[in-house]
Amino acid sequence: MNSKAPVRAQAVGIQSLEEFLRKMEEGAQTRKWDALLVFDRAATNALLTQEYIDRIDIKEGFFPELKDGVVDSGNGIKHFLNGLVLDKPRLSFENATIGYSKGKLQMRLVGGKHLEVIESLHNGQRFNSVTALIIYNAATRGILDMNIELSAVQGSVNDSGKVLLDLKEGEDHEFSGGATGPERIRLGVYFKGQLDSWSEEITQFPLSEMVVDANSPINPGVFGLRTHAAPGGALLGSENFGEGVVLVFVAMQGSETGEYPHDDSAMLYMLPAAVEPYTSNLVLSQKFIANQAIKRGLDQFEWINGKFDVRELPGERYELVANGQTAHWISYEYYDEGHGGTLQPWRWKLSVNGVHVPLFSPGDKFVFEGRSLKAHWHTEVVAGTVVYFIQTGDSAGRTINLDINAIVSIDASYKFVVDDAEVKPVLKFVMDDVKVNTKIDIQDDFGSGDAASAARKNSANIVVGLETKLASEFEAKASELMDMTFEIDALRLNNLLFRGENVVEPRDVSMPTDLTLLGNLAPKRTTMVISPSEPIVARGGVIEFSVSPASTGVNWTVSNLPGETGDTGSFKDPSVGRYTAPSDAAVLTEGQRRLIVTATSGELVSKALISVVPNHITVSPLVAVVGVGRSFAVSAGTPDGAAVTWDTPELGTVAPDDDPLNPGGYKYTAPLELPIGDGTKPEHYGELRLDEVTVRSVGGHSAKIDMLVVGSKSSNYWMEPEVRDDGKVALPFYKLDKHKQKVKVPEPIEWTVLRGGGSVDQDTQVYTPGNDGNDQYVIISAFHVNDDWFDTHDYVILPLPFVPGPAYTNILNGVKISHGLEEV
Repeated sequence: MNSKAPVRAQAVGIQSLEEFLRKMEEGAQTRKWDALLVFDRAATNALLTQEYIDRIDIKEGFFPELKDGVVDSGNGIKHFLNGLVLDKPRLSFENATIGYSKGKLQMRLVGGKHLEVIESLHNGQRFNSVTALIIYNAATRGILDMNIELSAVQGSVNDSGKVLLDLKEGEDHEFSGGATGPERIRLGVYFKGQLDSWSEEITQFPLSEMVVDANSPINPGVFGLRTHAAPGGALLGSENFGEGVVLVFVAMQGSETGEYPHDDSAMLYMLPAAVEPYTSNLVLSQKFIANQAIKRGLDQFEWINGKFDVRELPGERYELVANGQTAHWISYEYYDEGHGGTLQPWRWKLSVNGVHVPLFSPGDKFVFEGRSLKAHWHTEVVAGTVVYFIQTGDSAGRTINLDINAIVSIDASYKFVVDDAEVKPVLKFVMDDVKVNTKIDIQDDFGSGDAASAARKNSANIVVGLETKLASEFEAKASELMDMTFEIDALRLNNLLFRGENVVEPRDVSMPTDLTLLGNLAPKRTTMVISPSEPIVARGGVIEFSVSPASTGVNWTVSNLPGETGDTGSFKDPSVGRYTAPSDAAVLTEGQRRLIVTATSGELVSKALISVVPNHITVSPLVAVVGVGRSFAVSAGTPDGAAVTWDTPELGTVAPDDDPLNPGGYKYTAPLELPIGDGTKPEHYGELRLDEVTVRSVGGHSAKIDMLVVGSKSSNYWMEPEVRDDGKVALPFYKLDKHKQKVKVPEPIEWTVLRGGGSVDQDTQVYTPGNDGNDQYVIISAFHVNDDWFDTHDYVILPLPFVPGPAYTNILNGVKISHGLEEV
């Protein structure tokens, strides 16, 4: 998953933020899902690489060593696979459209051996002989590719909800890594069979975990993945080619799933352009906001609990409508009195002891408009009474209750903001505007006369006081809604793909219809990206690391994987990214060593995973048998992926392979016939030759592939190798006589060790290995010297110590055993 730096200028064709928000105002964009997670594809791949390196030491991430097995490719050819080891799965997303979305799962083959064997019949018996040897490590770049879908497993309350990669759901398995096209297909089928045989505990790889919170509406139940190309992003040659996003469609627990768009044009591109490009977006549907945020929040207040229902409108829009009202007691005390008159005295008293005014009436609403949530409430009610006492002259006086008529309207506007004052950012509800209009009218039954006129005039004080009090009280109630404690920890949804906390740093939130929360995906881990991110280097080799974008003050360190030991190599100058790999001999024994390089600049951190391999060039195969005029696929690779050149061999040719199933590969083609010896050459010379194929790197290193070219060969002559307990190999040489009876080939026999050390005893026909521990295999020829025939010979490739002696015996005999190579 080598990912380019995710932060880059966005090209023409992607909408501006304002254009994006106006488009969202036209209607719902979540396609009936509760939420959408949107991540820049390059940033996603970069972060997944970093998380892969972070958890490289987590035991659960490794797969068991594959069972030894045999892949039968027909025509008597079989592939024996021994000790294959896959590293941890890594997820990435390819540049693709919504209609052809791909989540790519890769596992690298970092160990194991591959023997190609041909079966032949002699004297009514089956015999296997080795025809090619391949060894795998990181430098062979053997990769198992498959398309994969994520599945969600719901956790119970107080448990963890694990997000899993189910390998059994993988499709289109293909194994690459020095093999021909047909081999990739056959081996892909083999790997699929291996994965299918594993238990769920192994194949369901935990990508991340989400703690289930019974008190939170954010508990995903089902989700699906798609990739969405940026406008023009799928068009080769366009300015936007390769740009795109990863979409996660989320249905919360208990919700129904939505629908997927059929192509890119059917869905708005969810990352608008910006000077500092956005790399993430969380979109919550208006339905989810109305039901799980606003409604749940309102129900936390006793005075409004249960009083508003969510009502669906055309076009997947929603509003909240009051189904009743709650009288609100307002403590308002008023008392005043007056008197007058000389000939006929009079006096009056006015008093008010609180009022009841509903905050809202049935049918009042919360509506989504103007990129906010607005409350439109209107109440007309008799709120209370004014106790009016009047007395004139010598009368006893009288008391009258005058109605207080109140008309109150509230227009409040609310929006969501990002609050990052806490440990982690959350969405909070705030009121950004409120207007309260109040009108108080007191029933005019004051009567006539001077006393009534004085009381009527004084009642204006009650009107002013009550209007002021109601406005203050109602504004306070409207503001109280900001104290909702439903703070949406919606950013937990990012754990559907990523393990780390605070993965997204939100920047801008708006609610044009659905809620959109735009931000940056793990800027501390993706803003600065190491290149290369997963290099391979030969022991003692040098890698020039860099970071993108270029940064000063970067500190470079290297360490073993947790729990492992050994020389790590070093950065001579920690401020410079020039790394020298370890050169200790232990790397030869280990086959490879993996190390972690960390680049740090302030709060920015990026990591790379190094694989140190023994050799500067890795070839495939190590050795192969090829008939005259026939071809065999060959490949070579360097740790740094640099180009290699092929020398012209003595006998055959090496040229690019025109097989469409082996793109970029090469093939060796044997000569149509072998040259005849001049009498000074060995007897086998005209029918059996070892043709060395040399490949070179630009750094001056070289490696060889042994191509054993076979001319005419009688099927009536054969060897039957037998590995002995002392490590020697018996090579009895047989033929069929004219009566078709199996007999030992008579002397003279020419025994030749074509490759490797050791020797064959002429009398006992037993091969004794040499003392050179670097040999991976030995090639031996046996030629019956006679005057009549030129094809009376056989050869054998002894894959020792390439595979242990007992395993080689099983290859020869096809014996089914519980450990080692198995016939399938």
